[in-house]
Amino acid sequence: MATKNEKATLVDEISALLKNASISIVSGYKDLSVADQQELRARIRETGATFRVVKNSLAIRAAGDAEMEGLGPMLAGQSAFTFGGEDVPSAARALRDFSDDHPSLDIRGAMFEGQVLDSTSVLRLASIPGRDQLNAELVWALDSQISEFVHVLDGLINGFVYALQGRVDQLGAGEAQGV
Repeated sequence: MATKNEKATLVDEISALLKNASISIVSGYKDLSVADQQELRARIRETGATFRVVKNSLAIRAAGDAEMEGLGPMLAGQSAFTFGGEDVPSAARALRDFSDDHPSLDIRGAMFEGQVLDSTSVLRLASIPGRDQLNAELVWALDSQISEFVHVLDGLINGFVYALQGRVDQLGAGEAQGV
């Protein structure tokens, strides 16, 4: 059993994670084996997020300290937090994908930018493409526009060169005829 100081330290740590995370997702993890929990942690870690199981009474205190009391009603039964990194949708996507394979994991809700999100909103957030994919799509869109512009300029320059060459040929033919 943890001492009072250990519990206070844990509450402070969870409170700091809640304040600093881009998103804090609450999920239930009933009947997950240790191997499944390890797999879940690994998937979440790949996204730059952190999965943390916390005793509900301590989590409620930490949420209060972080001024996120809206998380309190989600903390019942076996609860865990996923603290998201820079790529917010990827953490939600990792949980959603894992819960598709393991129905005993339920996404209860989240705190995102001071707003409480229900499970449906978290699942919608999970459907947003990740930062890498969005960056790739942006680069592709910009590249295609630039490529089209270069082709138009190339056509104009080629047309101008052919017109000049035609005029040079015309003047050369005129001199050859003695004009």
